[in-house]
Amino acid sequence: MYGDDDAAADEVRSLLRSWLRDTAPAEEDPEPAHTGTGLDVPEAAASQVTDAVTRLLGLSAAPGERPVPPAVPGALDSRSAAPFDELCLLARVLVVVEHPSSAGWTEDEREVVTRWIAVLIGRRGDEGVEALLRELRRAR
Repeated sequence: MYGDDDAAADEVRSLLRSWLRDTAPAEEDPEPAHTGTGLDVPEAAASQVTDAVTRLLGLSAAPGERPVPPAVPGALDSRSAAPFDELCLLARVLVVVEHPSSAGWTEDEREVVTRWIAVLIGRRGDEGVEALLRELRRAR
């Protein structure tokens, strides 16, 4: 579903870096965990990322359980103008693939994180991704 075209991916990353120059890590954090897009993204297990996203969305589950991500297009509420499939693609390419720990996640974990981040982007846009990064940095 999310094919990797190296040339296109490089072009997108370059474009993202040009957009994100002003979000580079602060001077007091000279060794960011990952700077593929110019963002300081700390390493984290997929479950930590999922937990952070669901907290930001104000969701909770019974003790010992996790909220289940939407599985179908149209699962978002009306606050999102973009189709869920497009939000998933954005989440996968711009957030999940760029996460320094994602190579160690299973495909199922990457899919769950992708869907939750798509919901976050749909509801809060880039501010949601920035809030996620802040949340993950605090958990270091």
